Amino acid sequence: MAEYIISILISITIFGVLALSLDLLIGYTGLFSIAQAALFGAGAYASALAAQSLGIGFWGGIGAAMASGALLSTLVAIPSLRVSGDYLVLASFGVQVVLSGLFLNLDDLTGGSGGLRAIPRPEILGHLISGGEEYLALYGTIALAVFLALRHITRSPFGLLLQAVREDEVMLQALGKNVVAIKVKAFVLSGTIAGLAGSLYAHYFTFVSPESFDVHVSIFVLSMVLIGGMGTLWGPVIGTAVLIALPEALRFLPFSSSTLGPLRQIVYGMVLIGFCFARPRGLFVRS
Repeated sequence: MAEYIISILISITIFGVLALSLDLLIGYTGLFSIAQAALFGAGAYASALAAQSLGIGFWGGIGAAMASGALLSTLVAIPSLRVSGDYLVLASFGVQVVLSGLFLNLDDLTGGSGGLRAIPRPEILGHLISGGEEYLALYGTIALAVFLALRHITRSPFGLLLQAVREDEVMLQALGKNVVAIKVKAFVLSGTIAGLAGSLYAHYFTFVSPESFDVHVSIFVLSMVLIGGMGTLWGPVIGTAVLIALPEALRFLPFSSSTLGPLRQIVYGMVLIGFCFARPRGLFVRS
């Protein structure tokens, strides 16, 4: 039972980091994207390949994951320079579909539908991280560092520029600010953090496959941000905990496994609908 709870908490730290990366983009900058799962997957595959093929371990894999997330996020940033609103959502969806297709069809690199297995576990000063408590301590520390770093960034002058893009992009241009550069930086920073989350995912589950990073995951992470409250940082963390822990609680109900799967989807949908009516701005509301 304790190990099961710890595994849920570890999942919350991983997806919490991913939700924070998306909140920086849509909550603070006002740029909606449905490609976050693709960046998440790029980080996972990059970290797994770097650790397996190059032998650079967990920390080197994190570096490769963050670099790949930053690089590929420019694919989402480029459309945002010319379009916004609904068209940006469609453009990011296109990037998500393309990258998902690459994960599935580049068999020699990604393993195709079979995925990549036997991904090395993290190692610190020669000590191999294996137990759930050790993973939770390591991932909790990393998630806290990401949260504190984003809190500093969002409260900095750069963070104020991001919020100005969200509120009135034309006014910011009139003040002589380079809106294009601000948007690109926001996408790159968001993609870097999403890549980090992918690395954490890969080295915890030690297996990655294309279905773990499809558009459904992007929508799932978007739901975490919307339920928690956009542009708050705390909101996406709480939203992640709600959407991961609540369906897991259904395991303790006296239902068969064939019934439990559809029931979890029904509860997930009911939670989303309930929040749309009761708390349309999320649990946390930005000031």
